[in-house]
Formats: sequence, structure tokens, C-alpha cells
Amino acid sequence: MKRFLVVTAFLFCLIQQQYAQTRPMSVLIAQEMQSKVITSINLDYSASFESKKSVMLAVVASLILPGMGEMYVGSFESGKYNLIAEGGLWLAYSGFRMHADWLQQDARTFANQHAGANFDNKDDQYSINIGNFNTIDEYNQAKLRNRENDLVYTADQYNWQWDSGANRTQFKDLWIRSGEIKNNAKFFIAAVVVNHLFSAFSAGRKAAEYNKSLSMMDNIEIHTFALNNGAHIDGVGLSISTKF
Repeated sequence: MKRFLVVTAFLFCLIQQQYAQTRPMSVLIAQEMQSKVITSINLDYSASFESKKSVMLAVVASLILPGMGEMYVGSFESGKYNLIAEGGLWLAYSGFRMHADWLQQDARTFANQHAGANFDNKDDQYSINIGNFNTIDEYNQAKLRNRENDLVYTADQYNWQWDSGANRTQFKDLWIRSGEIKNNAKFFIAAVVVNHLFSAFSAGRKAAEYNKSLSMMDNIEIHTFALNNGAHIDGVGLSISTKF
């Protein structure tokens, strides 16, 4: 009986040892990991993202100067075109105004030479009148006939008399051209306003998209931890989690 018990114990130990040698590698690794103490260390990388952008600030910045709102959001690659357009529009407006002023000055110089007109302290209506009438007397007679006595010129500094009708017509054409160019310059002002509004809309949209992307990133948490066996660190773990 004793011999039987000894043989049975011996066979049991032999089978157990053989089973331990034939276990899968995953079981051995799991057992090895269980024998170690997993200690978390201070390597937390979650919540390190940039702060959100103010949509209102982006809109106001681009309303003041196109492209600045996009720069604030971090999308100046598209905003730079609004800034370039802003400069180009103002240059074009200034060019048209300068051209109109040059034509007006040429017209006044021409009228001074051929009609003796003096433009000091005169408004634009005076220039229109000397372009429509050959002399001041002709003008005054027309106003008296229309009972517009308050529009009659009585002071000597308003005198003019054209040396020919052709020169009066030439002056009138110059003055009309200058006025047309000045009016055309207003279209550039309208384009400037549109550029400001377009840039403000673009900056606000990009700020909203930026904040939306940050909101998505806020739901992702990344953590790292060390695997150690006592005081010796022999591995690093990574944990990624998200919220829906």
C-alpha cells in the first residue's frame, strides 16, 4: 500500500512538471506579469492641448484688418490673400483719386489761362457753371430769368470770360472726366467693405472649426505607466481612452 502511494505521488509530480513545460507562451507571460508589480509613474500626457480661440475676436480682428483674424486662428495661409487684396484695393482707390485730382487741376489751370477764372475759395459748382456758360454775365442773366436771384454772382472774383467756345467745351470735358473717375473710385471702397466682411466670415468659421477640433481632442486621454519588478523598471505601458 505504501509503495502504491509513493508511485502515485511520483506520477502526479511528473505529470505536473510535464504540463508546466507544455503550457502556451501566453500563459507563461501572464504568470510572469502577475509576479511583477505594476507601478504607475507620473507620465500622464492627457489634457495638454491649446486653449480655444474666440470667434468674436477673430471676426473683429478681420473686420479691422482683413487676414488678422485668420492669423489669430492660425490659418494665415488663406487670410494672407485678404490682406493682399486689401492693400491692392486701397492702392487702386488712391490711384483713381490722384488721377481725378490731376485732371481737375489741369482743368482749372486751363480755365485760368483761357477764361481768367479764379478758383480760390470756390466750390465745385463754380467749376460746373463756367463750363456751361461763356461769361459771368451770361450766367447771371440765366439765373435772373429763372428767378434764382440768390445764385447770381456779384463779386469781382467770380468773373470769367472764355476766349472761345471750343476751349470752354474742352474744360467741361476735362471736368466731367475727373468727376467720373472720382465716382468710379467709390467702387473700390465698396470692394474694401466686401473684403472686410468676407475675411471676418472666414475667420469666424475657421475659429469655430478650430474649437470643434479641440473639443474632439478633449475626449481623448493618453496615459503612460511603468512596469517594474521592485525598484527596477523593465517596461513602459501606454493607455489611450476616448469618450463618446
